Amino acid sequence: MRTRRRAAVAIQVAVSMTAIIGFAALSIDVGSMYNAKGDLQRTADAAALAAASKLAAFNEGDPVELARAEALSFTQKNEVFGRSVTLENSDIEFGRAVPTQGGGFDFQPTTNSPDAVRVRVRLEEGSANGALALYFSRVFGYDSADIDAEAIAMLIPRDIAIVADLSGSHKEDSELSHYKDTDVNLFDVWDDFPGGIGDENSGWEGTEFALDGEGYSPQMAGPAWGFMKNLGYGTQSLDSSYDPSADPGLIELAKNANWSDSNLEGTLAARGYNNEEIDAIMSAQHDADGAWDERTAVALGFAEWNSGIPGGRWEIAAQQNNGGGDFGMMDQSGNGNAWVGSSELQWTESFGDRSASQSKTIWQDYINNYMNKTWTQLYRSNHDFQYQFGVKTFVNYLMERRTSNYQTPEFANTRQQPMRAVKEAVQFLADELYALETDDRLSLEIYGETARHEVDLTANYDLVSTRLTEMQAGHYDTWTNMGGGIQRGIEELSSSRARPNSRKVMIVLTDGRANVTADGSVGDYTNGPAYARERSEAAAAMGIKIYTVSVGSNSDVDLMDYLAGVGGGTHFHAEGSIDNYSAQLAAVFQQLGGARPVELIR
Repeated sequence: MRTRRRAAVAIQVAVSMTAIIGFAALSIDVGSMYNAKGDLQRTADAAALAAASKLAAFNEGDPVELARAEALSFTQKNEVFGRSVTLENSDIEFGRAVPTQGGGFDFQPTTNSPDAVRVRVRLEEGSANGALALYFSRVFGYDSADIDAEAIAMLIPRDIAIVADLSGSHKEDSELSHYKDTDVNLFDVWDDFPGGIGDENSGWEGTEFALDGEGYSPQMAGPAWGFMKNLGYGTQSLDSSYDPSADPGLIELAKNANWSDSNLEGTLAARGYNNEEIDAIMSAQHDADGAWDERTAVALGFAEWNSGIPGGRWEIAAQQNNGGGDFGMMDQSGNGNAWVGSSELQWTESFGDRSASQSKTIWQDYINNYMNKTWTQLYRSNHDFQYQFGVKTFVNYLMERRTSNYQTPEFANTRQQPMRAVKEAVQFLADELYALETDDRLSLEIYGETARHEVDLTANYDLVSTRLTEMQAGHYDTWTNMGGGIQRGIEELSSSRARPNSRKVMIVLTDGRANVTADGSVGDYTNGPAYARERSEAAAAMGIKIYTVSVGSNSDVDLMDYLAGVGGGTHFHAEGSIDNYSAQLAAVFQQLGGARPVELIR
């Protein structure tokens, strides 16, 4: 009996072993298929991501061909179940990712400006890679298995808030006060002002000018006013050796000093003043009594003097005009005492399209509250600028004292630096986005002392670049509220205009240092940066990626490094000469235009 039972068990074991071995064999082949599937998916993912990243590489060649080559390269670098695999052309398909209502994307095949790529990696019979070979399953009649994996990657559309610094410092590379630090382009700013040579209303006709010994051409120069027409611009190249007192474009009209300038005396005579009047204008005799302001205004041609001196300019001109014309507008009220008094002046020179009273205010401020002072940036840069009058110091006065758009809107159309370089960089970004045919959106936020939302998120990038071009350094106010600018960016990127299926990006620009606090206090270089850091942390917590761009040696690069680091982006810095940092900024914004995020959507 015992022997019979042992034999029965042996038979059962023998039968069971066949099944056990079969299941073991099947498990090994299934495991091989599972591992191969995992390798295929990993390879497809890598190839799709690499290929999609090239769809914006227009500066490198044909994006489609670049993407195809990248997909093939990454596929061959990733082994599948221990061996190299390849792709066929049909395994790589291009298309566009179309947003769905649920916040996802659908893939629609097209070769027309594709922003997505589908990669299929195959181990199939008839493919270049062949099918996956099986081993133990052959006992069941299966020699191989067809396995594939597919991945779709796309360039994710971005909602981009440009946060631009419009503080007053964005024109410092154009100002005389910085001529020792950089090759200031004040000439370009002046040249861009309306009313220059060639403008029939400029008053330049028949006037000769000198520029370092050479004559001006009609296209070279901006406007001048009064006696400044006789001076021209003077020395154009302003380097560290520049001497204001030797500049032929400037005339020194010092207070409490007699003037001696044959050009000025000749111009006064040509305007009709007699010798006694000219001597009074050139004399400091009554400066202690307050005459300097008035005689300076007359000398510069901003005002005309009714001296009351017999045979003087006003009397002769009035007789010649029979009491009419401009000379009939003032009675013979001068007292004849050779003292140029304020009540004896008629302000005749206009500045732009401003009224007589507005122009008078500007001329008086230029003379007495700028050229006469020692607290100005101009004076601190070189004491010899004091009392040196001409188009150089006047345009510089406007940039230092009347920088806002409300006061001097003409600056918006000039080459103020680095403001112009920033404008051109943003235009490069807009052009790049148009060229790439992205589905990105741009908004414009600006900050000075106050921070303001200027342009809603839009696919019309020209709205952003055009609006920024219309603006100027110190457009509204002059301080640097970087934290407020970042907050405006947060508000726009979280508004109803922001798309749920887009990535949120902020580009923060500055040439200076944050100095406005959360409560609006200005001039605080401790809590101003703290406010910017706190707002950048809030933006990062919302998933907003922050790029920072700084220009010039005075920018706070440590703060900009921090903001970009918190926001998972990159800090770009540009400095050097105007030409150098302009080229650097253009390259940065072109790079940012193509720096689109790539993600797998399937």
